[in-house]
Amino acid sequence: MHNDPENFDNVDLSDIIIDDHLYIPMVEHFSYLGSVISRGVMDEREVDSRILKAGSAFGSLRKSLFGSRDVFDEVKGMAYKSLILPILLYGAECWCMTEHLFRKLRNFHHRCVRTMCHVSRIQIRVFRINTSELLQKLSLCSIDTYVSQQQLRWAGHVMRMPWNRLPRKVMSSWVRSKRPRGCPNLTYGRSLKKSLKKADIDIENWDILALDRDRWRNVIHNISP
Repeated sequence: MHNDPENFDNVDLSDIIIDDHLYIPMVEHFSYLGSVISRGVMDEREVDSRILKAGSAFGSLRKSLFGSRDVFDEVKGMAYKSLILPILLYGAECWCMTEHLFRKLRNFHHRCVRTMCHVSRIQIRVFRINTSELLQKLSLCSIDTYVSQQQLRWAGHVMRMPWNRLPRKVMSSWVRSKRPRGCPNLTYGRSLKKSLKKADIDIENWDILALDRDRWRNVIHNISP
C-alpha cells in the first residue's frame, strides 16, 4: 500500500511507466490553458504567475502610458482596467482567495496605482494620502471588488447552466470522506461566500437570484468599490 503523509487518500503519485522508454512524469505543477495547476490544487503559484505577467505588461507600458504626465488619469485607469487587470485576474473566478493571496494582489494593485498617480509610499505616509483617493482619481475600484465581481459573474453563469453540465453538478456537490486533521484549507465555496457577503447577497438564496441574469448583473455591477 502506498503511504504518503502529504496524500491522505493513499494515491500512488510516482511516474506512470508506459514502456521501457516512455513514461508520464508526475510533477509539482504544470501549465494548462494559460493557468498554472499545482499538485496540491492550491492557487498561490498561479497568483504569483499572474502578478509576474501583469507586472511585465505594466512595465512595458510604464514609460509611454502609465508613468507619463501627459496622459489623463481617467485614460490611465481605463487602460489599466482593459489591459492589465485581465492579465492579473485571468482565472480568478475559480481561485480560493485566502487573505494571503489577497494581500499579494492588493500590494501589486496599489503599487500600480501609486505609479500612475506619481505618488511614492513615503509621500503617502507623510501626507496621509488614502489609497481610496488615488483609486477614485483613476476611476478604479479595489482589487477585492474586481475579484468578487469576477467570481460572482462566473458563479451566476454556472447556476444558469442545465443540470447535465459538469460545472453545474460540481457547484452543488460534496465529498463523502472525513476531513484530515488540522484546520482545513480554504475551499471554493467559502471563497464564494466572501464575495457574496461583499455584494450584500443573501447566502441562502443567492442561487435563486442568479437565475435572473439582468438582476444578477445589476447586483454585481453595484458592488461597493
